[in-house]
Order: sequence, then C-alpha cells, then structure tokens
Amino acid sequence: MRISYFFLIFLAVSSCGRNRRPGLSDSELFRTDETLQQTEQEPELDFSDMETYVVPAGIKYKESRAIDPANPPMVLDIANRNLNIRMFNLGDYYTKARYVKLKHPKPAEEGNFLLDGIRGGRIQIDRNVEVSLITLFIFTDDYIVTGDACFGLHCYDREGRFLYTIESNDFPKTYDASRTFIELSASELKGFHGKFSINGNYCLFSVREDNKNLLCLYDLNQQQRIMTRPFGGSAFILDNQSMAKYVYEPVREPENFLINLDIKGDTLCIFPNYQPTPEIGGGSYNSPLSPDVYYHANRLTIRQAFNDTVYRVASPSRLLPAYILNFGAYRADIPTYFRGNLSEKLLPGTWKESDRYILFAYTQNRDTHTNRREGNVKFFYSYYDKRSRQLYHFSKETAMPENEVFMQNPVPDALPFIFSYIDVDDNQLRVCYSKKRLEDIINHKDFASLHPEQQNKLKTIQNELEDNEVLIMILE
Repeated sequence: MRISYFFLIFLAVSSCGRNRRPGLSDSELFRTDETLQQTEQEPELDFSDMETYVVPAGIKYKESRAIDPANPPMVLDIANRNLNIRMFNLGDYYTKARYVKLKHPKPAEEGNFLLDGIRGGRIQIDRNVEVSLITLFIFTDDYIVTGDACFGLHCYDREGRFLYTIESNDFPKTYDASRTFIELSASELKGFHGKFSINGNYCLFSVREDNKNLLCLYDLNQQQRIMTRPFGGSAFILDNQSMAKYVYEPVREPENFLINLDIKGDTLCIFPNYQPTPEIGGGSYNSPLSPDVYYHANRLTIRQAFNDTVYRVASPSRLLPAYILNFGAYRADIPTYFRGNLSEKLLPGTWKESDRYILFAYTQNRDTHTNRREGNVKFFYSYYDKRSRQLYHFSKETAMPENEVFMQNPVPDALPFIFSYIDVDDNQLRVCYSKKRLEDIINHKDFASLHPEQQNKLKTIQNELEDNEVLIMILE
C-alpha cells in the first residue's frame, strides 16, 4: 500500500538517530518487546496422532507488521545517486580462512553437486510443487546438509565426511556430466524436491511419493523422519513447532504473501498482500522479480518481491521491519516492471546479510541477454556497513555481471572468487569451488594480477579436485 510505504519511510527516518545509538549489535538492534511475541510454552514434539489429526479451523493469531519504536528499520538510500565509493575489503571483516572438502556420494558420471544449475533450469510440475535444481549447502552446529532435486539430500559432518543420505530422488532421468545436462520428465518426479530448511537438528523438506505431495520433518541426530503429512509446496522452518510458507505470486491476484503454520498444519497467522495486482493483459511479459528469503541470527528474514521492506519473522504472528530499500523515483512499480520502460529504473538483485554488513547488487534496467549485448544494462555493487551505518559502492556503474566480478581476497591463506559464488552466514562468508569454477577463475582476465604463488595454488587445487568434489572456503 503506497500510503503505508511512505509512512513507514517517514517514521523510520524521523526515528533513527533519536532512538538508537551507534554500534548496536544485531541482538540489540532487532530485539522486540516481549509483549509483541507469543509467550506460550512450546509443547514437546509428538506426531503419533498424524493419521487421525484434524487441523483446527480458523486463524489463531492476528498479524502485526508494526515498527518497534525503540529500533526502527534502517533506510538504505538507494535513490541518492551521489555514490559513496569505497571498495569492499574482506580484510575489514575476516581474519582467517579454513577449508572443507565434500565428496558427493554418487560417482561423477551418476550425480554431482549442481553449483551453477543444469541445462533446462528450474522446472515446475504444478502450482503446489516447486523444484530446485541448484544444490543448497546449509551449515549447522553439528552438520553440513546438501541437496537438490536431481541427486538427493545428504548429510556430512562439520569436517566434510559423508555420513548418510537423508532422501533420494528415484525417477527416470538421463544425466550427461560432461555437459551438465539432465533430461527428465516432470510428471514422473519422485522423492525430494530440492528445497529444505533447518532449525537446530530438525530438517524440513518436501517429497513426492505415490503421486502425493508430502511434508517431512527429519531429525538429523536420530537419522529418521519424525513426521510426514500431506502438504502442497515448500515451507521454511521457524522452530521445531512452526513454519512459514511464502505464497506471493504478483500476476495471480494474490490475497496473501506469507502464511505461518504450526508443523502439523494449524494456520497460526496470515499476512495479507497489500501490493496492487498488475493488469498486464495477455501475451508475454517479463518474469517476476524474485523475493529474498533467508535466515539471519536464527530468524527467517523476508523481502517480498516488489516490496522495499525487509522483515524479520519475530514470532508466528509478528513481522518486524528491519530495513527499507528507498529507491525513490528510480523504483519500478509492478505494471511498469511487467510492461513498461525500465531503462531509468533501479532493480534489486543479490542481497546477502552478515552480522556486520550487507552485500547488495542491483541493476539499472532489466538484466537480459539482449540488454547485456547492446550495453543497455548497468550493474551496481554495494555494501552496507552496520557499524558505520554507511552505504558504499565498490565503484560506479559497470557492464560486468555478477558471474564475472573478480574478488581479490587479502585474508591470509584465502582464495579469490567470483562475486556470484558468495554465500553469507551470520559471521561467515563461504565460497564453494568445483573443478569447473576453479577453471573459470584461472581463465578469468584478472587471474594474471594475482601473485604467482597464489596462481600456482589455484592450479594445484583445480588439478587435484575430483569431478564429484567441492572445496568450500570459510572466512571467519
């Protein structure tokens, strides 16, 4: 809702400086008043009645998206085009690097980690089944869990030793490892969909079995499912009692954007969609922007597609505004995005949050092959430093997309990487290298600028890494 959006910005800006002091930690910055959170004691997990369990009717809690007056959201002023130029220096945030090597349980000719996708990209069976063909890597206190829709969900220990397979994918498919090409029939999909989330030692994921879509809660310590029930789509676990389902589809007259449920299926809270539905008519149109959904400090964090507010899920009924991306006159409304001229509009891209900074990439104009070829899209790479509360840009605009941006790495014993390889956790930055990714770095035009010792190190690692292995660099 436009009125609410500008009121949110006004309230955030007018409250900043007056209610907050420099150097707040994340725990202080996003602490909510206890009266705004559910205080009911969580019952112990018991799914013995799932075959007869009847989901209660109605919605349990009323939703709230109110600002915490003591800690209003920070506004990132993207509309200010007087760019503050300062190169992102990893040495400002990390002091050491360590490495973990993972070997896929399948031989390379039968399966692998899919770091950069496969030919064919993302497939969708129906509106209730989303399939992820990119391998996800999630680190817990005790495990590393990896998975994708083609080659299963697997568990490793923190040193990279394979422990066991959580779920496989048993359906007809032809895999050509030399081309990273997979031929499959979506209608025959069986097993793990590829999307999963973890809280503590509980892993939540979806499977397709006997032509039914099921939700599974898995105990990583017990190495077994402890709950299986019918469920359409995928969900993000909030804690061992609740989960969130992102349901916003901008071109389908959406009523809601987020639904929070308990693990058994009781609807705890529904967060309505307040954005207009575009009247785009028939024919082709630009594909929708993607949302940002991730965990930070054990809280699910969400930026709804086409929305400029980043929310924390503070409780099943409470979304806490954490950041506002102010694009001002450069913001593309939904109808303009789908059908209009975007040449002067700024569009959000990669958003990665750590406990000390946020990496944010965005473009002027839509990033398409045609716009790249004709030089009609500009890329901007920025970061927000949480301590100084300043938004910096690596440089002015560039024609270089994320998969070509070469990142030097001054951290001792660390390796350089490509910007698009980054995965950020609360206090870590992780980069996953495959044999192909290392080859791309060696062939990059900036490789020659590296010290000869580092060049030789990269070549040695690339030569020694097996086809079904990945090396993960962890900066701390």
